[in-house]
Amino acid sequence: MDVAVIIHELLVEGGGERLCVSLAEALSKQGHKVVLYTSAYGEANCFPEVCKTFTVKAVGRGRFPWLRRPLFLRGYLDMLKLAAAVEERHEVWNPHHSPAQWGAVRLKRKLGGSVVWNCNDVPDFYPKAVHPQSLKGVAFAPLYWLYYRYDRRQNRKVDLTLLLSNWAESEYRAIYPGRTRVVRCGMDPAKFTPGGDRARVRERFGYSNDDFVLLWLGIFMPHRRLEDGINAVGHLAARGIQVKLLLAGSDRSYPAYVASLKALARNLGVQDKVTFAAKVAEEEIRDFYSACDAFLFPNDLQTWGLAVLEAMACGCPVLVSRGSGVHEVLGDQDSALLFSPRNPEELASKIEVLVSQPDLRYEIARKGMKLARDTYNWDRFAEDVAKVCDEMADRADEYPMLSAAAGPLPGR
Repeated sequence: MDVAVIIHELLVEGGGERLCVSLAEALSKQGHKVVLYTSAYGEANCFPEVCKTFTVKAVGRGRFPWLRRPLFLRGYLDMLKLAAAVEERHEVWNPHHSPAQWGAVRLKRKLGGSVVWNCNDVPDFYPKAVHPQSLKGVAFAPLYWLYYRYDRRQNRKVDLTLLLSNWAESEYRAIYPGRTRVVRCGMDPAKFTPGGDRARVRERFGYSNDDFVLLWLGIFMPHRRLEDGINAVGHLAARGIQVKLLLAGSDRSYPAYVASLKALARNLGVQDKVTFAAKVAEEEIRDFYSACDAFLFPNDLQTWGLAVLEAMACGCPVLVSRGSGVHEVLGDQDSALLFSPRNPEELASKIEVLVSQPDLRYEIARKGMKLARDTYNWDRFAEDVAKVCDEMADRADEYPMLSAAAGPLPGR
């Protein structure tokens, strides 16, 4: 199979970037020809060891390379450039995230092949168009309608759209036409194993052996709902249950959100129980998972939750919000403890269960580790995606542009 993986930018070590390059690596190791195309590539800052295993071609920005906003225009110009720059035909164009599918559709028209889009996160043009109160004034609503109409036209030309969860698929199908399928991603079982340097990380932050430490790890963003974790620590402190919360990740994207979290901890009087750490180096992630007594994932409206599987693979019990797609594959009080999103009181009760029942904590960790390592790994994900790509390549003539099957706009 000859696959062209496409992503708009490879500049940071985010979850979407990790999924994209890990899939490319796994496909390459399985014997497929893989080339990754991107508009901008920060080699030193985006999984350099992984990206050495396949070819990365950075084609450069489109017109007005200094322009960064609006993001729609930046993406549109970059995808025009990418589609014009690529001359090699591939059997399958595999874009990741939006707007990479726009470039892939143009390349299909130019060179042939099929488009299998890993949507990952459903574009938000439609909700911004129909809920202008969420914007800075209603004047932007017509603009987002135009964005959505263009995006919809491109997306209906995709042969198959892959989503990571049933929730994400339902969100997508409510506003876009076209064929969809759920294919769930995984993690690297060779990299994420039990036995990381627990003592070194705990000593760094002043935790004793007796401290019960909750870890969250990622990029600080409002939909992560970390305020729910801080509030839960406050509820537990009021009951006399001492829990430490370690929040580790980059704060560059939403510094105001991080400032609000710190203010919340102070207002609740739990600032000594909540630690804010910087971005964790790639080589230390396993140590952080090993250093905690449970991993917390309070995210809401989250398509998946890759960090949950990484923590599970390291033998860490996980507390997961039902607002995240990954909860669909977990069993409450079996491979995880699940709780309602935006409900700090329920979360506090779940944490108390883990603190007070070490035997249950051990069983959840054991079952979760087996589930993650056996089922949700990159090799399995690559095999599933490769099967889809084979299907689309074999039936390319049966999947013309879907304009006739597009259907009406939502609500019409």
